[in-house]
Order: sequence, then C-alpha cells, then structure tokens
Amino acid sequence: MESKMKKIYFGLVVLALGLVLSSCEKDDTDFSDIIAEYQVEPAEVELDFSALSEIPDVPVTDENDSAYNDYVENSPWNKVINIDLNGENAVITGTVPGVMVQTDGAHVTVVNMSGPVKFVVSGQTSNGSLKIYGDKRFQILLNGAEITNPNGAAINNQGSKSLYVVVADGTVNRLQDGANYVMVDEEDQKSALFSEGQIIFSGHGELAVNAVGRAGIRSDDYIRIRPGVKIYVNSTALDGIRANDGIIIDGGVINVETTGDGAKGLRSEGPMTVNGGRVTAISYGDTRITTEDEIIDTTACAALACDTLLTVTNGTLRLRATGDGGKGLNAKQNVDFKGGALVAVAEGTKKIKKPKGVKIDGNFSISGGYFYSYSRRSDPMEVEGTTSVATGYKTYEKKAKVLLIEY
Repeated sequence: MESKMKKIYFGLVVLALGLVLSSCEKDDTDFSDIIAEYQVEPAEVELDFSALSEIPDVPVTDENDSAYNDYVENSPWNKVINIDLNGENAVITGTVPGVMVQTDGAHVTVVNMSGPVKFVVSGQTSNGSLKIYGDKRFQILLNGAEITNPNGAAINNQGSKSLYVVVADGTVNRLQDGANYVMVDEEDQKSALFSEGQIIFSGHGELAVNAVGRAGIRSDDYIRIRPGVKIYVNSTALDGIRANDGIIIDGGVINVETTGDGAKGLRSEGPMTVNGGRVTAISYGDTRITTEDEIIDTTACAALACDTLLTVTNGTLRLRATGDGGKGLNAKQNVDFKGGALVAVAEGTKKIKKPKGVKIDGNFSISGGYFYSYSRRSDPMEVEGTTSVATGYKTYEKKAKVLLIEY
C-alpha cells in the first residue's frame, strides 16, 4: 500500500501513544479510537545545547579509504604558527619556511606554500580577520578565539585544499562577519567562515558563528562534522551552514537558526549523509520573492534542504520552520532513511507557498529509525515519487491527515 502513495502524512502524540503502541506491539488492535482522543499538536523543536553521549570517534587508518584525509590525525603538524589577537593588533609567533604572514592591525593574511601547517588562533578582536592563500591543507586550532570582521568574513580560506577546523577542548570560540562586505576582485567570501576547499570540524570545544551579512558557514567543496564538536550558527541574512559538494555529519551537537526570507538552516547542494550527532535547525523566515526580467521567483525557507540524495543512518534531526511556506525538510531528490530519528515541524502560513513538515521531490524509503512530520496549515508530508516502507512497520491513520510509521 505504501509504495503507491503520492503523499503521506506523519504525526503523533509521542508520550501518549508510545506506551500504548509498545504494549500492544504483537497484536492487531485497532488504535483509531485511541488516537482520535488526542488533539494532534506539533512536537517541540527548540535549540538543544545539552551534552550528547557519543561513541568515541576512531580515525580511519586505511590510506585507501575515501575518508582518510578527512582525519586531522592522519597529517603531521610539527609546523606551528601562533596567532594571538589582542584588540586592534595580532601577535605572530613561530616561523615556518614557505609560509608568509602579514598583519594589518588584527587582520592577518597568510600565504602557505609549505604543506600541513597548524595555525593556533587565540584572543579577541572586534576588527580583524584571518585569510589564507595556498593550495596546501592546513589546520586552524581555535583556542579561545573571538573574531569579528566588520567588512567581511572572519575566516576566509582561498585555497582549494582541506581546512581542518579543530575546536580546542573546553574552549568557547566566536566568529562574526559584517553587514557590508568589502569584496576583492576574483575572490569569494560568502560567509562568516568561508572556504574554497573542504571544511572538516573536530575537537571537543564550542564554536558560535553569528552571521549578519551573508551565510554562517559555507564551503565551495564539502563540509564534514565529526563527533564531539559543538557548533551554533545564527544567521540573519542567508543560510546557516551550506556546502556545494555535500555535507557529512558523523556526530556533534549542531544548532542553527536563520531569520532571512528564503534562507535554509542547512543546505547541501551535493549528497548529504547523517551518521550521528544531534542537529537542531530552526528557520524563522518567510518566502522570498524576487523579480527579474518581469519573472517572479519565490523561494521558501527550510530548516534543512538537500538538492541531491539524503541518507540518514543514525543521529537525530530536529527541524522546524515557522514562516510562510516554510519546510522542515525540503529534499529535491531521494531520501533514504535507514536509522536515527527525524522530527520535522512546519508552523507557517500558506499565503505564497505551502508549508510542509517534509517535502520530497524524489522517492522516499524508510527501513529503520523514527520518522515524524507535522504541518499546521498544509500537508505534513509530500512525496512526489514512490514511497517504500520496510516490512515490520505499523501505520496508524487519523482522518487521512496523520500517519505514524513506527517499527
């Protein structure tokens, strides 16, 4: 039956139904009357900064593994340069052959031609930045750093190789961009933390990114987030976290808020894979309306948007959209849900776009985990392609508006 559905509607009253369903798991009781007694209200989705117990992250040691180079532990870091920000100045200690460092007040520019180099960044500035050139992978160890750049990105990697952002254990680090970017010819700076190459986050500290001019964190390649790190992004302009070639979430605690019209909490233009961690993304913006050559274009917000395949094997995704036409999850292609938990809530109006907890333009399959979707004023879930639900799942329907699929 499920494979023929064009639209499926998910929802539940978790606490009330959980005990009932589990106690009757092996019989054929009709729960319709029981479900009808409860008013369906959305699950609460709020930012969650609490600690998360995670399995220790073991680095890949096989050099033939495609993820080998994503582990900072697999590169030598005996070349170290310290950058200590002190208000309007930056103090540089340590020299490495092939690495040139220039300062203009607290604005630091690095040219790295020397291979793996660790830059240890600490201190505070309200008028500074770090920009790196060179096609060599490098590490930025954030060790209690607070960087605000009134005129652009706080950290800007212009190289195409991997940027390892290691958040030092026990530290709190903050990055903020400016409302008006001063652009450089033939150079991108699309966010408070921007990289032409990959960004791999690790460590057991905290990183807060406040974006007022553009996006929060963005890579023109892919982004990987490893277990242990805590990331909070607040973007009042564009997307919270965005990558051109994909996002991989292996773990960590990730909280994202966006308020701009049409903005996405997390957006992956390439494949996105969630293997663990806890992601909470809330989009408060309305539908964005633009006109070009007399053609009107409308773009709805989404807590999470994926342009290609989304695969979830573990971890928790908590997604909420409150503005007009907003989506909790907006997937342009297929979604393969193999495990973990997803809660998607859409509370917005439908003046321009229809709000949906989950919207999937491709196919949807679920073979493990917990899946919940809710929309206050429109269909909780829409699947344009086929829907496949693994054997063993039970479905409970209420007025063709609420459907619980739970193993």
